[in-house]
Amino acid sequence: MKKIRVLFYKTPKKLKLKYIFNYLISLRTWSKYSHVELWTQDFKDLPFIHGTCWTSTMRDKDSGTVKRDADSVLCHPENWDYKEITMFDRQYDSIMVYMEKEVLHNEGYSKWDILKFLSPWHIDDTSRNICSEFVNNALVAGRILYDSGIVSPGKVNSKLEDEHEEIEMESLV
Repeated sequence: MKKIRVLFYKTPKKLKLKYIFNYLISLRTWSKYSHVELWTQDFKDLPFIHGTCWTSTMRDKDSGTVKRDADSVLCHPENWDYKEITMFDRQYDSIMVYMEKEVLHNEGYSKWDILKFLSPWHIDDTSRNICSEFVNNALVAGRILYDSGIVSPGKVNSKLEDEHEEIEMESLV
């Protein structure tokens, strides 16, 4: 059996211009979460901030579907909640194959798809991801969730609650 953590970024309560998209996504989707990532590591032996985080982002130097060191992503653990999922090795392997393929074929962040949460118009961008689309589809690849597509970070959380009641939300601090 293997484990993956689904990380949910809580939109900061203190209003800052650099988090404007986070605020807009949270407001439009009625969720305290504005970003989501998958975190892989050996959760038995390593300190808790080691490992790899997988997502699609347009922050900092990373753009698009990426994998990054967890310690660089989780430098403010008070801003993150997570759900830990235990799965069969074959499910984990399917998720890893999907994520590696998406990172390898990264074509940047999907600004068209993010508009789904910010306006009533939407043009589907099938060659790029947003964070919640990437995480949702990775979990679908591993048969943890069952409906692929563009969803919000809050919707990923509620889908996990609906389909896996036993998985509880935890805080990093």
